[in-house]
Amino acid sequence: MSNPADIVKHIVVLMLENRSFDHMLGFMKSQIPTLNGIDGTQWNPEDASNPVVRVQASDDAGYLDLVQDPSHWTPDVLDQVYSVYKCGTKPPGLPGIGPNMSFVANYSYRNNNSLPDAHKIMRCFGPDKLPALTTLAREFAVCDSWYSSLPGQTWPNRMFVHAATSDGNIDNKLYDYDVDTIYHRLEDAGRSWKIFFHDIPQALALQRLRGDVFKDRFRLFDEFTEDARGGSLPDYSFIEPRYFDFAFKKANDQHPNHDVSMGDVLIADVYEAVRNSPLWEQTLLVILWDEHGGIYDHAFPPQPRVPSPDGKVNRDVDPPFNFDLLGVRVPAIMVSPYIAKSQVDHTQYEHASVPATLKKLFDLSDFLTERDKAASTFEEIISLDQPRTDTPAMLPRVPEAASLAARAAKLPFLLSAAQSLEAEAAGVISQAPLSEFQQSLTDLTAIVGPAAAAVVPLNEHAAAEHVRRFASDYFAIPERTN
Repeated sequence: MSNPADIVKHIVVLMLENRSFDHMLGFMKSQIPTLNGIDGTQWNPEDASNPVVRVQASDDAGYLDLVQDPSHWTPDVLDQVYSVYKCGTKPPGLPGIGPNMSFVANYSYRNNNSLPDAHKIMRCFGPDKLPALTTLAREFAVCDSWYSSLPGQTWPNRMFVHAATSDGNIDNKLYDYDVDTIYHRLEDAGRSWKIFFHDIPQALALQRLRGDVFKDRFRLFDEFTEDARGGSLPDYSFIEPRYFDFAFKKANDQHPNHDVSMGDVLIADVYEAVRNSPLWEQTLLVILWDEHGGIYDHAFPPQPRVPSPDGKVNRDVDPPFNFDLLGVRVPAIMVSPYIAKSQVDHTQYEHASVPATLKKLFDLSDFLTERDKAASTFEEIISLDQPRTDTPAMLPRVPEAASLAARAAKLPFLLSAAQSLEAEAAGVISQAPLSEFQQSLTDLTAIVGPAAAAVVPLNEHAAAEHVRRFASDYFAIPERTN
């Protein structure tokens, strides 16, 4: 068998937003029988304490189903999985087992007890609805035991992929993270890295990555495709999606209530850039989601508990959270010509597996925390002695989403006055209120940039324009497409 360290010279990680494994890939079990997926017999009661009325898992999810964002704050995740938080009441303690039976009931609280809307939390995608993602699942490897690093929200879970800790934080409030990162380990080893983004990089919340010394490591996404085409990808690439609807540039992060099909097109774009690069045979592409977003998954998080990364305890919840529980399962796909077709990896992974694998493959100096020290690494997915020659050069796309993405790619980072007027006339200006995560990204500009950046935008489009103006100034972005 080939030595992965001799093959993998470049690792690319695309991390999307707030979707569970079953929601995105569970029904692939019909095509990949060894997958720990679902077949439609799984269910949740409308009320976790009364299982008489059952809501079945189904394969009829729509791209814009979840208008009301499901809760993924730690107490609600513990309710969804362990059925221990009842409308805000405190649990006596976590049981040793749990049936993942409170997703519908918890979502009903979020929807003002509207049970028909709450049923949507059980809707999953049929394989044909996500053509890029499911093609990769059939062609390469699915990891069906990858869990978010804690039962909680986007910010802390994304921190684990960068730093193997969330520095004691469990929510989507903005914190100025003063922690060591995998990027510093790469720097120390003389390894190259870049963070590619679409509107604003969330990784700027990592205090030690800010300043002139690292500004050139943050680049627009279209530069990723250029680097891939030109054979100049860094050793490690981390890709952030578009977090805001900005006129004709629709968010492709897949965060509810954004269009999931746009994220599927992004997956295709990233894959094709890597697949058609001269570096294809040296690259391992990892496609991940940060956390489950409050959406149904049948797999109970693993026991025993995992080590605390740094001994910190969060006391904002009762009982206090010790960072020794993994969160809910998320989708994960591994792509390389050295991966056999339709593989299923049942190894338990979490987001700290990314820095752990980088350390191993690139011979980095030290672990970041106790969490990446304990995390499984995924380099053994590279198992073939010779690269495959039958991998697809192109992936299928949802047609309407592909058209929208193609139009967006032709527009500049900031719209001209004429383009803004065209967007208003076309009715594509998002008046949606900001999600908590979007608000925190907007607030990030005030920490990193001038005091004027603290202005609070009134809606999603205004916030999108706000963060783009910040990024344009901070990174000196020329008038180019993205």
